[in-house]
Amino acid sequence: MSKPWIKRGVVVAAALVAAVMAWRHFDKKGADVTYEMGTVDRGMVEKSISSTGSVAALVTVEVGSQISGQVSALHADFNSRVKKGDLLAVIDPQTYQQRVAQAEADMAVARANMGSQQASLRKAQTTVEQARRDFERQQQLAERQLIAQTAIEDSRKQLELSESDLIIAQAQIKNAEAALQTRQASLEQARIDLSRTQIRSPIDGVVISRSVDLGQTVAASLQAPVLFKIAQDLSQIQIEAKVDEADIGSIEPEDQATFTVDAFPDQTFPGRVAQVRLAATTTQNVVTYSVMIQAENPDQMLLPGMTANVRIVTDRREEVLRVPNDAARYQPADQRSNQTSQASAQQGRSGAQQGGAMLANNPQLMKELGLTGDQEQRLQKAIQQVQQQIQAQQQASGPGALSGVQGGNNFNNREAQAMRNRFENAIASVLTPEQLEKFRQLRSQRGNQPQTRQGTLWTLVDGSPRMHQVQLGVSDDRYTEVVEVVDGGPIEVGTQVIMRSRTGMTQ
Repeated sequence: MSKPWIKRGVVVAAALVAAVMAWRHFDKKGADVTYEMGTVDRGMVEKSISSTGSVAALVTVEVGSQISGQVSALHADFNSRVKKGDLLAVIDPQTYQQRVAQAEADMAVARANMGSQQASLRKAQTTVEQARRDFERQQQLAERQLIAQTAIEDSRKQLELSESDLIIAQAQIKNAEAALQTRQASLEQARIDLSRTQIRSPIDGVVISRSVDLGQTVAASLQAPVLFKIAQDLSQIQIEAKVDEADIGSIEPEDQATFTVDAFPDQTFPGRVAQVRLAATTTQNVVTYSVMIQAENPDQMLLPGMTANVRIVTDRREEVLRVPNDAARYQPADQRSNQTSQASAQQGRSGAQQGGAMLANNPQLMKELGLTGDQEQRLQKAIQQVQQQIQAQQQASGPGALSGVQGGNNFNNREAQAMRNRFENAIASVLTPEQLEKFRQLRSQRGNQPQTRQGTLWTLVDGSPRMHQVQLGVSDDRYTEVVEVVDGGPIEVGTQVIMRSRTGMTQ
């Protein structure tokens, strides 16, 4: 039973050996490499960020009702152009008219009561005056001993009682005045509620939404129900674009932007960044920020709610030396993996050590920060210790630690951040809080300067690829800026560079 399986295994092994030998023969003698070339030229390179958002008016007002009732009239519909103060709708005013009438009646009663209390006050004042005159006459008669002592005491008692009645009358006047003010306030509130039965436009604009129909009952309890939405001016629009946190740092107000909408796919509209909002939104662990883009809409082609595909220009270079992106990414197959991983790791190391090297190797910066001699010595020692620790860690990792692309990327994302933290802690342990704050500001200013990166371009010399080490700058979706040629010969306008290669078999 086992013999057929053995035969099949021998046949498969023989086929594999034949395939390996054929591949070796092809690799050594039958390889024919063809190259696709690109041309170096001069032109514009724009670095941009893409996003999406919805078109909206600069100002959109939701018009609601502060009172409840049935809609008895509608004077505006979708797309109606309105002026400030124009009547939009009417809520049945009968209930509120009755409240006004009731409040007016209560007001009349309060005024009548006020008149009655004023008459009582005048009566009490007259009684007091008469009682005072009677008491004075009784005093004169008592001095002449013409009346008994009891008569003057009765006169004094009558005066005191009349004075008490006057005080009561004055208090009742104040009470009547307060009641009158209360009725006046109730009447004013009833009139205000009656005026609110007329829903008027608060701004000039166009009605973009109507949420109520004739005869519908509006219930205003905890919040005012929205009846209309009015866009103030559609000749200017704004777009709220959501930008990822990784890109938000390069966007600033007044940056130029362009966008398209599906309704006009062949037309590109210009705009500008008006605001970068600080409030972040987290959706499924993705943090985004709102970037408000304003644009002119004189023909009112753009309508609220349209989806806009936004492109924000964050950097622009005019008339620079540039190469196709494929040429900037090209690497020969036998060098691609090793050079990519080394370049990624080197970029991570240089970025991580930027803060420490910036301060340790810059005496002018130390002087500008006001470091003392002792601080300079302590700083040099602290930075050297961190560098030694990093070198020891790299040696312990072995030569294979950066043998692949994945290793280089892991260095950038994780180990580079740890390295930056080490240098940050070393510097913070030496500088005063004021010096540290100033250093961070200077470092931030340096970080905002145009950045370059190392790269390679390849040309053909006598049929063989030649490497040119260059400094690359801004990239867009088509071209990459060539800032400087470091080694390997000149790169000029018209130079042919390799973009990709294909390997075939010669006959």
